[in-house]
Amino acid sequence: MLAERVVTAGSKPVLVPESPAHAPALERVLNRAFGPGRFAKTSERVREEGARHRLDLSRAALLGGGPIGCCRLHDVAVGDSAALLLGPLAVDPDHQHDGLGAALVAATIEAARPGGGAIIVVGAPAFFAPFGFAAIPKGRITLPGPVDPARFMWLALAEGALDQLAGAVTAPRAATRT
Repeated sequence: MLAERVVTAGSKPVLVPESPAHAPALERVLNRAFGPGRFAKTSERVREEGARHRLDLSRAALLGGGPIGCCRLHDVAVGDSAALLLGPLAVDPDHQHDGLGAALVAATIEAARPGGGAIIVVGAPAFFAPFGFAAIPKGRITLPGPVDPARFMWLALAEGALDQLAGAVTAPRAATRT
């Protein structure tokens, strides 16, 4: 397991909780990693509706003091329950293919685990399955737009966390993570 703060020697990235001070640089990273199509993604609809960005659970990768990647979590409602939506996960193209994305996901899951509940994500099964994510049964949870069912996955952070999770994913109302 990764510690709350992963510090390595030399020119290796440092993983830290995301902070508002990282926002401008991370916007540039997200734009470089995804391009203009990033706002067309179905998951973005939920974030635009007001899903709360959990800075305390999100992680940023810093190199030389500047952000080069992030893994974000947002509070969402799934039907009458609460969950976390993972994404975006981005690493600056100049720093990809060195395992930084996986390290960010692992650190983000570790940060969220004490709160229990569940994380949902739209992503590559080959990437997310090693962290314990599995395909959501088709039709059990819906997003406000098209999504490939094989890429729509969930992860229980506590035993039984997926038992009652069903319905439409929206910005949270008064739901609390269980």
